[in-house]
Amino acid sequence: MAVTIEELSCLDCTIWLRSQSKASEFLRISQPVVSRNIKKVSATFNISYFKDDGEYELIDDQASNRLGIQRMMHQEMRFEDKKLILRLDAFKRIKSHLTTDVIKSPWQIGSTSEIENPALFEKFMNSSIIDAWMSFWPETASLDSTYTAIPISRYVAQIGATKNHPILSLSNKISIKDTYDYPLYFGSAGDFPITTKSVEDCGFKLYKGKRMNRVIYITGLLTNKNYLFPIFPGAATQFERELVVLPVKIPIEFESRLVVKTKFLNSKKLSLLLQNIKASHKNMASKYPGWIASLL
Repeated sequence: MAVTIEELSCLDCTIWLRSQSKASEFLRISQPVVSRNIKKVSATFNISYFKDDGEYELIDDQASNRLGIQRMMHQEMRFEDKKLILRLDAFKRIKSHLTTDVIKSPWQIGSTSEIENPALFEKFMNSSIIDAWMSFWPETASLDSTYTAIPISRYVAQIGATKNHPILSLSNKISIKDTYDYPLYFGSAGDFPITTKSVEDCGFKLYKGKRMNRVIYITGLLTNKNYLFPIFPGAATQFERELVVLPVKIPIEFESRLVVKTKFLNSKKLSLLLQNIKASHKNMASKYPGWIASLL
């Protein structure tokens, strides 16, 4: 074997989580070891990688094909070896209720991951860098037979506003039509094209700019953009907790699905993950407004 699982994991987790320090935290090894292992992998496969706009990228060449084969071998070992951890990631709004009591050994969620780009999840799965991810249905309907999208849960999203939002000054009870006057932030326009169109067809005026982060949120609020935001069941970020929940919901049902490679459907490790998620779904309707059903 050209490199060990730990050595290659240092490179792959750095690419996935966008920093060596986050890879160090995820793998529970020191940052100098992460750096040393990345150098060994780079030398072994004669490849180089660079950071572009906050993301680590490999320079694509013939040598990366050999690296891809090594990654596939290591992924199969992760699914088979009881001691090895599998990597799961998801959009923040989808993984919000997936606590550490649910996503636990032999699975580990990318808690420090800030990926909100669907293309990256699929790219990392194609490269065997991550082992599963979650998205909305029907966004995953176009995946080929290499992948299976497992139905997990169905729910609706509430609508939230900041404490100084002008919609809160309305004298009458706030209606769904009142929300149409303000831009609803549902992510970047290209993140969920099918789901976004369904939301837009309801009458919402959607935010059309680049994907926001907390700095942009704050800047937008200070310049009186007056955005509204969807609040999904289990949402637990500091920003979401500070929103005022309006007495209206987005009038469509959302369905989350877990995407895995079809060849691992009979894996005991996958079965354990699904059992944990199913067990966590008991009484979800009483815990989280908007919850409809577990689909497991």
